[in-house]
Amino acid sequence: MRKAKIICTLGPASDSKEVIEGLVQAGMNVARLNFSHGTHEEHRQRILRIRAVSKKLGVPVAILQDVQGPKVRLGRFEGGQLMVKAGDTVTVTTRAVQGHGLIIPTPVRSLPRDVEKGHEVLLDDGRVRLRVLKVKGQDVSCRVEVGGLLKDHKGLNLPGTAMSVPTLTQKDKVDLAFGQEVGVDYVALSFVRTAQDVRDARALVARRKTPLISKIEKPQAVENLEAIAAESDGVMVARGDLGVEMPLEQLPAIQKRAVREVNRMGGIVIVATEMLESMVNNARPTRAEVSDVANAILDGADAVMLSGETAAGRYPVDAAATMARIVAETERTSAIPLPHAPFERSEDVGTGIAAAAVAASRQLGIVTIVAYTESGHTARLLSEFRPDARIIALTPNPDAVNRMALYWGVTARLVKRVTSTDAMLKQVRKLCHEQHLCEPGASVIVVAGVPLNVPGNTNLMSIHRV
Repeated sequence: MRKAKIICTLGPASDSKEVIEGLVQAGMNVARLNFSHGTHEEHRQRILRIRAVSKKLGVPVAILQDVQGPKVRLGRFEGGQLMVKAGDTVTVTTRAVQGHGLIIPTPVRSLPRDVEKGHEVLLDDGRVRLRVLKVKGQDVSCRVEVGGLLKDHKGLNLPGTAMSVPTLTQKDKVDLAFGQEVGVDYVALSFVRTAQDVRDARALVARRKTPLISKIEKPQAVENLEAIAAESDGVMVARGDLGVEMPLEQLPAIQKRAVREVNRMGGIVIVATEMLESMVNNARPTRAEVSDVANAILDGADAVMLSGETAAGRYPVDAAATMARIVAETERTSAIPLPHAPFERSEDVGTGIAAAAVAASRQLGIVTIVAYTESGHTARLLSEFRPDARIIALTPNPDAVNRMALYWGVTARLVKRVTSTDAMLKQVRKLCHEQHLCEPGASVIVVAGVPLNVPGNTNLMSIHRV
């Protein structure tokens, strides 16, 4: 059984119910909706299709709403594009004009205040590079150092410059309200810089207590990693913009540090961007991409993510299936112990019970741990310790079932609510037999909270033969 989870970004190549079904069958655990693109109605229809496929196949699928954040983009060009050549002098302007000649528009009014002579300006993920010559009013005059073709709404980055724009934009706030309305399972916050950014977002999703994933894609986020992770439910190492904002050669060490620190803190950690990028156009990945996915798993990632490969690629289902095979084989054959939360003294009873259950499973050779959980908290605690045993999470809460789709090593099942430990154990035995979750006569470790159906109340561990 594959334990690390797979996130697939949906888009034009994966919008249909048929392709979504193919992605789930191939191994997709989480569907990412990129709110940089699409209308609310388009996202609403996508969510309905995901939920319908999940119900049809009987496979929980979490929905991750990825809000745009203060992504600095270009405006529109006459004809939709503009070619600039090395040596050209261009004007990046905040005036409300269409790009033409050597005029490059951007709607970000703070740009002239945020740059000065000598600053580097990167366009379209660094494919085009400019150097600031002077700033006058709403215009920033730049020399083109590396030319290329610019298209409408491509990205603009200022490496090493702290831009004076809020992390949560008005668009993000509207999108978050929509996400609360339709019941997304997770929210990914873009361009987080400080722990306060996470606290600000937390207030906007408090009604449904939606877990927050902070994307690490700015130098300030790398500096504040531990504080951001402490305020978040998880982090995503978003290597795309991070690789534009910081030197590329620093990315591997940043990734490993982020995964290690978040593992230590017991949070969810996702590695993302260009993992199987060649499969946007090719049916097979490169050898380097295979190693990249495998190394993320060996680093200790809870999940790995596909972006353009499934959103806009020619082989979305093949990309998901390929990633699933790489993950499963890496887990099966690796002799390297996976990083996990440390077994250390804790005053939290739930953490102690989870650590004891994992230790007992290894000591006794028990291959199944069953968590009866209201919120998913018990399963999350077990997941943090990376047991060799599989974790079967039983919950009467539909929201918890979907959210647990992202938890490393957890298989979630929706069950009827029970009110006594005897009824719970009977339910465990019944499901183990009916769904072939463990061998007849095998021992399982059961972890729960008593009284039942109280979130965050893990305080019981017992061993039962089923």
